[in-house]
Amino acid sequence: MRHLIACLLLLFCIFPIIALAELPRAIDVQAAAVSDSSPSSTPIVAGTLSVDFSQVSPDDPSATPIAIDPIDKPTPTPMPTANFLYETYTNEQMGISFKIPYTWLLNPRTNLSSTIQFVEPKSEIMDEAGYQTRLTIEYRKENSPQTVSDARSRLESVLEELAGNFTTFTPGNIASATFGPAKGSYCYYNATYDDGTKTYQMKGRIVIVAYGSSLYQVRLTAPRSWYSYYEVVYRHVRSSIEFQ
Repeated sequence: MRHLIACLLLLFCIFPIIALAELPRAIDVQAAAVSDSSPSSTPIVAGTLSVDFSQVSPDDPSATPIAIDPIDKPTPTPMPTANFLYETYTNEQMGISFKIPYTWLLNPRTNLSSTIQFVEPKSEIMDEAGYQTRLTIEYRKENSPQTVSDARSRLESVLEELAGNFTTFTPGNIASATFGPAKGSYCYYNATYDDGTKTYQMKGRIVIVAYGSSLYQVRLTAPRSWYSYYEVVYRHVRSSIEFQ
């Protein structure tokens, strides 16, 4: 009888301890269940992760974080700086002189009394497609003094002529221009030319100015993707040209 009473007392004292030992486990399971149904955000220490989570839609399972300034962000290749060496070219028949890259070749098919064209040598071309940049100057002698209005009218006519020489031709807006002591108009243009084997993409700038009773046209045509590299030649001609 004593042994029976002692066993009952022992069970009565131990049971609350066992129940208390299971309580935290029951709370953990409940917390996990809540966590599974409604996850809470985990704080991110500033500077430890360069990801913008505001761009992730909570309703779109396919949405992914967008990196801010990712490490593998491509760096654009800078355009090389043109470093031409120039020499002075003089044409007495056309009454002008100017500086041109000394390696550029004078096109023998041009009429030196009214048209000259310089072409960059193939060994120096920057365009992988193989288009050679060229600078063309044309001279027209008129019977009366020429004006800025005459220069603009001639420019409009030349643009129409050029449109027939290319596969596509898109001129820009015409604006006023000064070329040395002469004044006139200029515009940019984009063009393509398909020779049957490949299509060349080009960009150019043309200016026509009036000087005395003459009209002068200066035109640079270059690969479209390299135009900014070659425009320095146009600017060098403009700053060095002299009318005789």
